[in-house]
Amino acid sequence: MKAEILAVGNEVITGHTVNTNASFIASKLQDYGILTSYHTAVGDSKEDIERALETALKRTDAIFIIGGLGPTKDDLTKEVVCEYLRKPLVFYEEIYKDITEYFARTGRTTPENNRKQAYFPKDAYILNNDCGTAPGCLMESEGKIVVLLPGPPKELMPMFNNEVCPYLEQKMDGVYYTLDIKCFGIGESHLAEQISDLLGEFEDLVVAPYVGKLEIILRIRAYKKTYQEAYEAVEEMKNKIESRLKSHIVGYNDEEIEEIILKIIKDKHLTLSTAESCTGGLLAGTLVNCSGISSYFKEGVVTYSNEAKMKYLGVKKETLSQYGAVSHETAREMAEGVRKAAQVDIGLSTTGIAGPDGGTMEKPVGLVYIGIALPDETLTYELRLEGDRQEIRNKAVKHILQRLLEKLHN
Repeated sequence: MKAEILAVGNEVITGHTVNTNASFIASKLQDYGILTSYHTAVGDSKEDIERALETALKRTDAIFIIGGLGPTKDDLTKEVVCEYLRKPLVFYEEIYKDITEYFARTGRTTPENNRKQAYFPKDAYILNNDCGTAPGCLMESEGKIVVLLPGPPKELMPMFNNEVCPYLEQKMDGVYYTLDIKCFGIGESHLAEQISDLLGEFEDLVVAPYVGKLEIILRIRAYKKTYQEAYEAVEEMKNKIESRLKSHIVGYNDEEIEEIILKIIKDKHLTLSTAESCTGGLLAGTLVNCSGISSYFKEGVVTYSNEAKMKYLGVKKETLSQYGAVSHETAREMAEGVRKAAQVDIGLSTTGIAGPDGGTMEKPVGLVYIGIALPDETLTYELRLEGDRQEIRNKAVKHILQRLLEKLHN
């Protein structure tokens, strides 16, 4: 089955609103084996909506139309689509009651123009909106599926999950199961070399790489008669990939690397602290993203100046004079210093040149050193990172967490 996602709204085509809804829907459709072939956006114009719908009906089997279900005059989508499909609108008293109750819960009266949101075709399947006043609907016409959805993501996403997904499940002859493996610290070409025989389509299993913002995502998708069969097929492939790329795997699906680290240090009863220079607290902030980290993360210090490094971490003046703040030696003493001062099992440190100024021929922008002080050893790593200031800082944090995860696995 092929699908088209059609966004309606002047704010989308003028660039004032980023269409995050389309990526969400396309990702969800993959779980049901529906290929999104087209993404289209049109303004709040009757003629443009009609032309886009006509084209979509000719080339796809399912059209997911976003936006234009509000109460104002420029909210045309439902009226235009239903007129084009020759589906007269009728007033649903129960839907209007839900709308008035929504306003009442917030101490407001219902404006008269919201009545238009309670009109739908008789044969439409109404998609309830628990987060707003605009219900959606699902219609079938001449073998095609047309779905109308509200524009605000906070309304669209729960509606899609709670109302559309059960409908799609009924249309399936089998079950899809998808797993994303997030990899970091390895280039796309090197990754492909290591698992070249595992990439591609294998009957009812697909393995494909995608380049994310900081990570490379390996997406495994299986289609089987039952969920268990699909799950087992994906797990088998996952185990093969892990055996070759384990040191570079930093999460699965929506799981973040800091969440994996928390699970491990919790199981091993370890504590840690951070000492940061170029990342300016970003490392500590990333760890604190995890609920429950307070039992294991004891303290974080930002020692941006040399004086602060000496005062709070015990970095030697001679080390700074001889090797500089951006060096293996300083990263080592920072990590060991915070570990000792905080009396924890693991000390982490970052020091570098995030730019755009401050670089030299010897120490260019993007040069970062990270340190990991453990009970029996201290490790330091040199990184040569690219990007703007924020990208370098983000990459430095990701690198040190990936190196820490690698050590925790050993």
